[in-house]
Formats: sequence, C-alpha cells, structure tokens
Amino acid sequence: MMEFADARRAAVVLAALAEPTRLRIVFHLARGPHHVSQLAELVGTPMVNMSHHLGVMRTAGLLEDEKDGRRVVYRFRPDIFTTGDGTETLGTLSVGPFRVVIRASDDPVKAKPKRKAPN
Repeated sequence: MMEFADARRAAVVLAALAEPTRLRIVFHLARGPHHVSQLAELVGTPMVNMSHHLGVMRTAGLLEDEKDGRRVVYRFRPDIFTTGDGTETLGTLSVGPFRVVIRASDDPVKAKPKRKAPN
C-alpha cells in the first residue's frame, strides 16, 4: 500500500508535468541537458516563461540545475530519469510506483502539422 507522503510526492511531480509547455520541455530534456535559452528557442516560448516552467519542474523534484558560466543548465535528476534506447524510447520518468515513458514517436518536434501552401 502506498503511504500518503509517497502519494503526495507523486502527485506533486505529476502535476508539474500536467502542462503542455512542460511536456514539450520533457521531450527535449530526455535527449540531454539544455540551458534555459536553448530550451526557450526549441519550445518557442519567451525566456521568462521558460524560467517559470523550469522552476516549477525543479521545485517538484524533477530537475537539477548547474551553473555553467552565465548559463544555467537543466537536466533530469538521475534518481527519477532513466535513459531509453534513443530510437523508440527516449527515457522513463519514475515517481514511486508510477512510470512516464517518453517515446520518440510521440515527439512534438517530429509531429508538427504540415502547413498548407498559400493560394
């Protein structure tokens, strides 16, 4: 049986993931560490918004950060993230008994809708 404290921790982590921009961040971080401006460019969001999203994920215990000169580099905490094979699975986030599998085929970057050519 899951203890209340463990269920609460899992709920905090899963709630931090339950936002579309953060899910897009997850795909990029599953490929490796990135600094804030890289992620902002990849996701297409302003730096201030990216910093907010990363702060939510860090506070929830998903991420760790490291200063690299003037930049801050973010990566998944190694006790939560397991790297996948890189072709079908980018990795797995583990929170207690729960697993979030990040599949390469679900990558929003690869699955961009095609635009119609103007008439």
